[in-house]
Amino acid sequence: MEIALLNCLDTAKRLGVMRDQAESFLRHGYTPLPWQWKFHTLARECDKPDGPVKVGVGGARGPGKSHGVFAQVALDDCQRVSGLKGLFLRQTGTAARESFGDLVIKVLFKRIQYNYNRAESILYFPNSSRIVLGGFHDERDVDKYIGIEYDFIAIEELNQLTFNRVERLLGSMRTSKPNWRPRLYASFNPGGVGHDFVKSLFVIPARSVETQTRFIPARYSENPWLNKEYIRYLEDLGGTLGRAWRDGDFDIFDGQYFGEWRNETHVVEPYQIPDTWRKIRCIDHGRTAPTACLWGAIDYDGRIHWYREYYQAGVDADINAQKITELSEGETYDFTVLDSACFSHTGAGETIAEIYVRNGVAAMPSPKKNRLAGWSLFHEYLRTDDRKYPRMVFFKTCYNAIRTIPTLIHDDRHPEDLDTSGDDHAADAISYGLQLLHEQESPKPLSIVEQRIKHLQEQHEDLDFSYIR
Repeated sequence: MEIALLNCLDTAKRLGVMRDQAESFLRHGYTPLPWQWKFHTLARECDKPDGPVKVGVGGARGPGKSHGVFAQVALDDCQRVSGLKGLFLRQTGTAARESFGDLVIKVLFKRIQYNYNRAESILYFPNSSRIVLGGFHDERDVDKYIGIEYDFIAIEELNQLTFNRVERLLGSMRTSKPNWRPRLYASFNPGGVGHDFVKSLFVIPARSVETQTRFIPARYSENPWLNKEYIRYLEDLGGTLGRAWRDGDFDIFDGQYFGEWRNETHVVEPYQIPDTWRKIRCIDHGRTAPTACLWGAIDYDGRIHWYREYYQAGVDADINAQKITELSEGETYDFTVLDSACFSHTGAGETIAEIYVRNGVAAMPSPKKNRLAGWSLFHEYLRTDDRKYPRMVFFKTCYNAIRTIPTLIHDDRHPEDLDTSGDDHAADAISYGLQLLHEQESPKPLSIVEQRIKHLQEQHEDLDFSYIR
């Protein structure tokens, strides 16, 4: 026990946990897990004028999300600031009060002074701070909490609510206290009606640049108190459910077109591209829709490293081409490929392709093939079934490619194709490049017999070797 406590304190110190916060937790019998210390540290960051206003924890099931979030609001926030009024909202079934009662007893029992009014579903503390314990069976139940002022809001299973409901609820998150900044604490898993907005709000910024939000991923393997039966249940889960509940994978959902996508596999930290690697550029032009350009480097094994992107909507071809030229300074390319539609004349003026050439971007038209051929290659380059590494990876700076490719879905009417109403511009650009690379692949080497026949033909042009098979 003593060793475990020392390890806990060492983790807190290493993560920069505030002394009074750590003392409050330990005094009340709560010893956070390492990932929970990270969450508690970020909760205190919300106090700073330039700190986050939304902190999310989640991913897989079973790491102790409920315990960590409730301990933060009850054992830290409501103890150090008098007169706080917060909303702790969780999805419940018919036994809502029993659900909250269990959580209150588990976190607070015999550890702190409080008064739990079950009839009102309000938790009172001696310093006049209080927590309203709200439950929702479906998101319509959330409406009764909208319009009431809360100094903080904590929501469990955020992914079970739509963006519109959450946005309206957050309009109630305000304060008149000079020593407090309103904030949202949220826990969630992949899936649910709010999957997309939760991923956009918390998960994607955590992969690049976070401003007003922070995200702490947590998995069942980080909770040593989880019972063995539940661990076995999670580890035995297969398919998309296993990836969602066990692995906390936000890049999987029903109907996903590129089901091979794994953020941990296909997204890499940037590194220096060797000068000897071949380079290509792939462009899908748009004006109202975004123009997407991806720069790829091909290593000696034929693996593609997408190392740069340009993504811009609402500007003319001149501006797009000029920006691509600027980003390409000092580099040479095996080829640049542009959507073949850009080579068609739609009026008396220049084609889109000619505008690109005039601004320094000479491009080849994309192969005029069935688009399914491009998607087939795309699947192949993402696949890792029988190989250690996929045939293409993306620098994490290719933000829009990483953001959009996993969200593309199957077309309901043509399931073999993807739904073009999605943000498919980066995927289209890459598809053009993959098809052109496939066309330019070296021919299969001749066998020994074929080489001998070719040599004889060259030496004896007057003889007929057509009878040889």
